[in-house]
Amino acid sequence: MPAFSRRRRRTAISIAVALIAVLGLGIAVYLTVRTKGSPQQTATAFLTAWQRGDLSAMKAQVLEPPRDFDGIYNAFTKGSQAKRIIIQDIRVRPKAYLNFGETATYYASFTVTLDGPVPYTYDGHLEIIDFDRAWKVHWSPTAIHPELQEVGFSEVRQIRVVPQHDGSSWLVLLETRAKGEQAGRLFADEGLKLAAILADSAQPGVTG
Repeated sequence: MPAFSRRRRRTAISIAVALIAVLGLGIAVYLTVRTKGSPQQTATAFLTAWQRGDLSAMKAQVLEPPRDFDGIYNAFTKGSQAKRIIIQDIRVRPKAYLNFGETATYYASFTVTLDGPVPYTYDGHLEIIDFDRAWKVHWSPTAIHPELQEVGFSEVRQIRVVPQHDGSSWLVLLETRAKGEQAGRLFADEGLKLAAILADSAQPGVTG
């Protein structure tokens, strides 16, 4: 074989080896920095854990859960008298527009049914973000009910489904009543006051 052909062959082999090395490095970098899992998986893991009452599994999906996380969800379940919490129709979509430097963000929508003495159904939503190569729930009170963000949560003691005389029902937010404070007609004997009506329904079991 002519020397020129041998040199060409060696050069081609060297280039091929270099390309394989670069490609391998690129794959390694991609596997290292890519975000694990998916927003759908995170939303499903969080919400199915809520459905089965597994608070530890819920917190594992949350970025910086509040210190009273367990108490918040226990109060919600107890106050609503839900024998079961049923989560359905979990759907995830990306945020349409991101500002410069903003982390990837997705929104999960779902339906919550409180299966108790007064069944109640409402629509909820979650925000899921890419943090440190993992998808995490960016938790706020709206993860429990969309209207909780506006009324606040620091003084919340209970959330309850309250049936009305006309067959409708309310999902209400309650706070502890201060000594001597007027309670109003609904909770005069319970040491509680009505902080907000989160939602109402035309009939029990209808989405509020």
